[in-house]
Amino acid sequence: MATVLFILALSSGYYEILFLMIGFREYVTWRLAVVWVAMIATSQVLSEIGTLLFPNMPLVFLWIIPLVAVNTFMSSRLLYTQWLLMLPVMIFLNAVKRLITAIMGVLAKALLAPNADMLLRQAVKLDKTVDLNMFLAVMLSIPVVIILGGLAHRWLVRVSAADFLQRARVEAGDYLLVMLFFIIYVIAYVFAMEWSVNSQTYMAIAASLTFGIIGSYLINNKNSHLNDAQLLLQVSNYNELLRRHNRDLHLFKHDYQNILLSLSAFIREDNMTGLKHYFEAEVLPASHNLNKQTELAGLNRLAMPTASGLIYAKYETAVRREVQLVVVVLEDVELLDVPQIKVVRILGNLLDNAVDAAARANRHVTLTISNRNKQTAVFTVRNQIPINETLDLSVIKKSRFTTKPGHLGYGLSSIEQLTTDQLMVNYCIEDTDFVAELVVTH
Repeated sequence: MATVLFILALSSGYYEILFLMIGFREYVTWRLAVVWVAMIATSQVLSEIGTLLFPNMPLVFLWIIPLVAVNTFMSSRLLYTQWLLMLPVMIFLNAVKRLITAIMGVLAKALLAPNADMLLRQAVKLDKTVDLNMFLAVMLSIPVVIILGGLAHRWLVRVSAADFLQRARVEAGDYLLVMLFFIIYVIAYVFAMEWSVNSQTYMAIAASLTFGIIGSYLINNKNSHLNDAQLLLQVSNYNELLRRHNRDLHLFKHDYQNILLSLSAFIREDNMTGLKHYFEAEVLPASHNLNKQTELAGLNRLAMPTASGLIYAKYETAVRREVQLVVVVLEDVELLDVPQIKVVRILGNLLDNAVDAAARANRHVTLTISNRNKQTAVFTVRNQIPINETLDLSVIKKSRFTTKPGHLGYGLSSIEQLTTDQLMVNYCIEDTDFVAELVVTH
């Protein structure tokens, strides 16, 4: 019985998994969950063996470092991000877990055996009283972790945490800072894990607050720099594309009259051979640029340079892939006080998905931009569903969904992480077409 209780008590090692899988449930798959749980179980077995073989070794090296390492690696796989970005998160979650279990341990100790020390090292000896206390503490902690995970999920979606972690880039200085962060935590728990449960409670409170504040500062600082740098880069790139677009249009208009005059000269001289050669060699190639300018002329009615630049960039990408992207702007559209970077990222993902699908179908994508009312603008992307492919609207938003072999398929789930009360994305299927609608409220 004591062995069973001890094994159940070790389930506290799965709190981080439970919290993350609830918080980022859109990204969880059965395969990843099974592998993750198996790795934690293996880690705990090895930790228990190590505790028996090396009774004088600090418990932090056997019970914290392996769990943090496994959770860091698997959480980075869960969110398609780099492990260094997840290490501060896992340190904080480990500290919070120890705070929760310490509080519940104090409560269990008060209920069952007020005089029991409840040291983790004692549990290795399978002392009945200690095992009962640990088991009760774990049972009391599980509902708390589930509730916190559910609350965290709403916040993580609202702030697009997964999208940030996927976009963030690691710099050289980050390695030193994060590893120093980890070393301090390990040193603190070299001593704390040998203390009584009451003392560990105070240590857990201090660790959770300290490392939570430091971790939040680092993430917010990096997020601010990331968004600023990315926005500036995208605006710069898109403005350059628009500048080229306007320059080409200006040059063509400047030369258009000369082209007409030159054609009239061939006609006056009745030089049909020269006219035919000139028309095929000079006029026809120029007409392609005219068509291009005409198809994108409606972008002048969209008062959002970043979105206009993005659409122009996606138009050029579609041309390279031999896909026709038709842009229809029905009226003047002005977007005020909207998160432009999110609009660009969502619209970019929708257009990328549409062009990918169109390349396997009729090679045609339509983007329609219009006003639903004075406060709402709508971007509608339409493409034909490739033959022999079936879309289920109930699953296309789930993590790793894709119809392309070898593709990770996290575009639509990432879009869901970017949506807010101002930015809503709807999907529908009309006959053989897939329609995605970005609704922007301003």
